[in-house]
Amino acid sequence: MISEAKAMMEIAAPALSDPILVSAFDMHHNHILSAKRIAKIGSLTFIDSGGYEVAQYHDFSAVFKFPPYDTQWTEPDLITVLDKWPRRYPAVIISFDLRGKSFMKQINAARQLFGRYPDQMRDFLVKPERKNDSYVNVDALLHLVREFNQFDIIGITEKELGDSMLNRMLNIAKLRDALNKIRSTIPIHIFGSLDPLSSCLYFLAGAEIFDGLTWLRYSYSEGKTLYRHNHGVVEYGIFEEDEVVKARSNRDNVYYMKRLQYDMRNFLDSRDFEHFGPNAEELKKAYKTFKANYGGAQ
Repeated sequence: MISEAKAMMEIAAPALSDPILVSAFDMHHNHILSAKRIAKIGSLTFIDSGGYEVAQYHDFSAVFKFPPYDTQWTEPDLITVLDKWPRRYPAVIISFDLRGKSFMKQINAARQLFGRYPDQMRDFLVKPERKNDSYVNVDALLHLVREFNQFDIIGITEKELGDSMLNRMLNIAKLRDALNKIRSTIPIHIFGSLDPLSSCLYFLAGAEIFDGLTWLRYSYSEGKTLYRHNHGVVEYGIFEEDEVVKARSNRDNVYYMKRLQYDMRNFLDSRDFEHFGPNAEELKKAYKTFKANYGGAQ
């Protein structure tokens, strides 16, 4: 069977010189390239624990909720994948999804997993403490913020941050301020968010690392996320084959996000929203609303 994900990675590989995220589940089932080949693509590889593929979950950019894979995925399966990673290549290991367990049980389990790979970075993915909860209780999580010093990155999925863009931004800000108060520079990783607008909003609230599948599903242009085939008509012409449109769009999206990364860095130096180009005014207004609703140090 030919994997679409594997084909996408082959196409995009020449443009992927920055950090990338891959799924341990896909690696285990040979849906993507081998660990040795993946290790040579980006400057750093985030190895996701694989819970997304077997969970009743979909991110905001999905246009259809596909049923999860009808297969078991366990922490020993994840360990089997991680044990095959070439140690000489840097990686960020993401903790196993323990949705429904207390925060301390999640922290202790992550510590035990990461202890097997002392040469690699550790990304602790926080999940709701109760299986039926839609969101992480960030206020409860703040009481354990000192425990995070044993990790390199703290991650939360976009969808589990809150029920509105404003509430998600407020929760990021609460976590960032709590880390700042203990003089921790640990970055916050938002899973499922990688587009020209929402990534900037989460960045303004205090997050630093973003990933998602949007760049493979849509096209980025002038600060917006567009239906790929419409973008193809405007940018590449009506005679371009669909597969070529897809390949060109994916490549262009990678370069777009690289430019956005520099825009974020420039904003930090000047605090000038004009660095965000077409989205400058919208982001400025959104940030003003966010500040009016937040009493912290942001």
